[in-house]
Amino acid sequence: MPVLLERVVDGCEATTGWTALGNDTINLATSNTRVRGSKALTFDKVDGLANTIFAGISKTLVSVDLETTFNPFDEICWYCYVSSVANIAYSFVRLGSAAAHYVEYRYDDSLMVAGFNFCHVRLSAFAATSGTACPFSDVDYIAVGTAHDAETDALAGIIVDHISIHPSSLVISV
Repeated sequence: MPVLLERVVDGCEATTGWTALGNDTINLATSNTRVRGSKALTFDKVDGLANTIFAGISKTLVSVDLETTFNPFDEICWYCYVSSVANIAYSFVRLGSAAAHYVEYRYDDSLMVAGFNFCHVRLSAFAATSGTACPFSDVDYIAVGTAHDAETDALAGIIVDHISIHPSSLVISV
């Protein structure tokens, strides 16, 4: 039986390289409240001038090749802490070649609870695309966060931790 190994995209243990998606996200910092590792990343959703429903952070990656390493049944996984799901629409991870060119994976609020959530979505089941989407052979951009029901919604203390790709236990033969 083959050993299935996860691929850590980012452990979320330092703010280095991470930036807010816009001014609707503030207070990016590290947190000792985490699921894995020694730290996680925390930020707040506010009603900023960007007028978006998103609270999130993004980072430029050293090129990650998902095309030859993983299959469509593998899952993108991350942990997301929210103190309330009352105004949450979903948690998301975006993978792409740039901030304007990505695929977005969504973990619906109906699956979330107040507290830490293990979010997981099949690589083939992305919910949205932007620009020319994502060349999976060259992923250079990642974003993670939450989408809210209205742009005026606020939520303090959102935490994200340990973004990784988990291989499927599905065996595919040709």
